[in-house]
Amino acid sequence: MNPSRLRGEVVRAGGLSDGEVSALFELFSKYYRAVNWTRFEADLREKDFVILLRDSQSGEMKGFSTQKVMRAEVRGVEVRAIFSGDTIIDPAYWGEQELVRSWCSFAGQVRAEEPETPLYWFLITKGYRTYLYLPVFYNDYYPRQESPAPLFEQAVLNQLARSKFGSFYDPRNGRIRFPRSMGHLAPELAEVPGARLEDPRVRFFLERNPEYAKGTELACLTEVSENNMKSIAKRFYLEGMRLGPIRAAVPAGAA
Repeated sequence: MNPSRLRGEVVRAGGLSDGEVSALFELFSKYYRAVNWTRFEADLREKDFVILLRDSQSGEMKGFSTQKVMRAEVRGVEVRAIFSGDTIIDPAYWGEQELVRSWCSFAGQVRAEEPETPLYWFLITKGYRTYLYLPVFYNDYYPRQESPAPLFEQAVLNQLARSKFGSFYDPRNGRIRFPRSMGHLAPELAEVPGARLEDPRVRFFLERNPEYAKGTELACLTEVSENNMKSIAKRFYLEGMRLGPIRAAVPAGAA
């Protein structure tokens, strides 16, 4: 296996230096439209952790994904969820698996904090590439073409989405639609290659979120557990479980 061109690191969102935050915004604004510094900084402050992706050789920032750990009680059951926010990887590094490795290991460490509490990945997506992480690495996820979400999982998704986005979330279609774009992919990244339309999972995403290019998000959910994860995702998740609780491994102020 060829060595990764990216090196991942999980840090506390509050432990980032001013220079690192500026580098993240520079990268984000390069590939997204309708973004501004004030909103980006406020969104970052609301998150708990950030996965940083640097070039393995130069150390230059080439990607990141912000994460928040949520908690809810749904139908008398306490659950936790990892909410993934702003995420981007420099297109020159597409195909690298470092984000998968870092995120799944991070998820394992979050689960290690409370192993008996169900853990979900609450994902919103305005691009088919992000949506495809679900079928590639998980057995069951929602929404999906093959079957509707079970009642409990749908209730979890609805509660998390309402908690985070209020009336902008429409449970009838699972979409989060803002009065104006809060950030959308640059046209060259939002375009769907013709060959991709042959994939029924891509067509399903486009049917469920036809306004993705305008910044409308599709709310998605999957359980983060050994039994629900596939291939390398499961291996990295179990490695994270063995590392132990994330808040002990990444102390406050670490960067």
